[in-house]
Amino acid sequence: RELVFEAYKDAMEGTGIESSDIGATVVCSAPEYDRQRSPAGVIAEYLGLNPQPTLYVESLCSSSSAGLRLAYALVKSGLHDVVMVLGVQIMSQISSAESQERMGRGADIQWESPFGTMMPAYYAMHARAHFHRYGTTEEDLALIRLKAATYGMINKKAVYQKGVTLDQVLSADVVASPLKRFDCCANADGASCLIVAHKDVAKSVSKKPIWILGVGAATAPITMSGRESLTGLTCAQAAAKEAYGMAEIKAKDVDVA
Repeated sequence: RELVFEAYKDAMEGTGIESSDIGATVVCSAPEYDRQRSPAGVIAEYLGLNPQPTLYVESLCSSSSAGLRLAYALVKSGLHDVVMVLGVQIMSQISSAESQERMGRGADIQWESPFGTMMPAYYAMHARAHFHRYGTTEEDLALIRLKAATYGMINKKAVYQKGVTLDQVLSADVVASPLKRFDCCANADGASCLIVAHKDVAKSVSKKPIWILGVGAATAPITMSGRESLTGLTCAQAAAKEAYGMAEIKAKDVDVA
C-alpha cells in the first residue's frame, strides 16, 4: 500500500483534486504474487477512497490497460466524472521459481503449464518462429534491450538505471533459447496511477490534458496450439484496429508508439 501511495501522490499533486472528488477507483493487479490476496479494498481504505466504489481488474499482463479502458467507459457513460486507475504488482516476496510457477498457471493448467511453459519458454517459441519466418537474429533482440536500457538510464523511477553493451547482452546466460538474461524482464515491485476525468473536469485541473481518442481490446486463444501464428498477436492487431478506427487515424499518423 505504501508503494501505491507514492504513485497516487505523484498523480494527485498539483491537480487540486481531493480523494472525495474521485467517483470510483479501478485497482489493477495479477493475484498470487504477494501475500495480500485481494488488494483493492485495502488500497482504497489506505488512500481514503471509501465509501466510493472500488473495482478490481485482473487480466494478467494487460491488467492495467484493461483497467484504463474500464475507467474510460465509466467516465464516457456519465456514471462518474473522475475515475482513478491504480496498477500495482509486488513480486519481491516470492522466489523466481515461485513466480515462474504462478506465471505458468496463467496458461492452460491441463494441457500446457504442467509441461513447463513458463513465460520465457512461451516467448522463446515466438522468437524462434520469428527467426525462421523473417530472418531475425539474436543481435536484433539485443538491440531492443539496448534501447530499453537507454531509456532506463534517463528515468529516475526505472528499476534498472545502468546501461548495457551489445556484447553483454549477447554473451549473457541463456534462459530459454534464444532468449538470454537481458532479453527477459526481471521480477520487480512497481505501481502506477492515472486519473481519468470528464473533459470539463480535465480542463479545470490541467493546463495540458491528455485526451483519449481511441481505445481497443480483443482476445485470442490463450493456448499455443490454438494460435493462428507465433510471429504476432492477432488480439493486439484487432485491438489496434479498433483503437485506430475510434480515433479516426492510421498507423502512419502516430509520431510516438
